[in-house]
Amino acid sequence: MPDNNTFRLKFWGTRGSIACPGPDTVKYGGNTTCFEVTCGSRRI
Repeated sequence: MPDNNTFRLKFWGTRGSIACPGPDTVKYGGNTTCFEVTCGSRRI
């Protein structure tokens, strides 16, 4: 379990090197990648 000083980076929506916009991906995005950064239990 991470302590309060551990930074984590999570990649969301990675689809390789080709974007895939369209009706099936409109909810989560098909053009760009999203990053989530946390430090312990805090989201930055």
